[in-house]
Amino acid sequence: MQRQQIDESDLSCSVLVVSCDKYRDLWTPFFTLFARYWPDCPMPVYLGTNCARLEHENVTTLNAGNDEAWSRRLRFFLQNLNSEYVLLLLEDFFLDRPVSSAEVDAQVRLLRSCDGIALRLFPNPPADYRRGGMGVLHTRAAFRVSLQAAIWNRSRLLELLAGEESPWDFEIFGSQRSRVWPSGFYCVLKPVIHYRHVVERGEWFRSAARFYEPLNIGCNFAARPVMGLFKSGLKKLANWCRRAYNKARSRWLCIRYPERLSNAG
Repeated sequence: MQRQQIDESDLSCSVLVVSCDKYRDLWTPFFTLFARYWPDCPMPVYLGTNCARLEHENVTTLNAGNDEAWSRRLRFFLQNLNSEYVLLLLEDFFLDRPVSSAEVDAQVRLLRSCDGIALRLFPNPPADYRRGGMGVLHTRAAFRVSLQAAIWNRSRLLELLAGEESPWDFEIFGSQRSRVWPSGFYCVLKPVIHYRHVVERGEWFRSAARFYEPLNIGCNFAARPVMGLFKSGLKKLANWCRRAYNKARSRWLCIRYPERLSNAG
């Protein structure tokens, strides 16, 4: 049974899984693992997509129609929620450890107490520096805006969206646009939500395909290709280089632009 739309005006946060019909083959395994690792999730859960619907008693589907623009679809999804905050997830981030509802709630309350804009729940990239026991993202951080799992102030996220951007464009140009806010972007020091990134640009990561194939969680490996061995190796190298670059850039920013730190946090 499809759960009916509910008035969540009295709720602090909802969960929004952002997807599209082209990725519908990932919905069953995603929500199978979501139910396994977060069975007591107290928040309303939404799946945002084009026209297809997911028949799941604990998930409400939001249909944006045939619009191909990722940023416009996300705007539609957010405008159809009433919660002050939204926990944003992508359908190719498969939970792989139990989630503590109490810890997620604590992070929502922490973001509210800071009057913050976003709080990344998985430190990738990690915080640029610490303040008061929490991680802070520098105003000029390359991925200050990221689509890693994060709690967002819904109205501020709507302000940040622009044009017809892809997810990758949003991370790059959204980070640049976010500089109008000298503070408000945070990151946990240790993961609050653990997950495995399973698909990139339409292909299964080889390691993810090997891991999930025997688990019988509803993966359809005929729906999309598995990344080739050579490309997979290049991806691993690129990820290592990106992490090294982000670490070096973080150190450089905090030295080169220390005046930003007095305005952040």
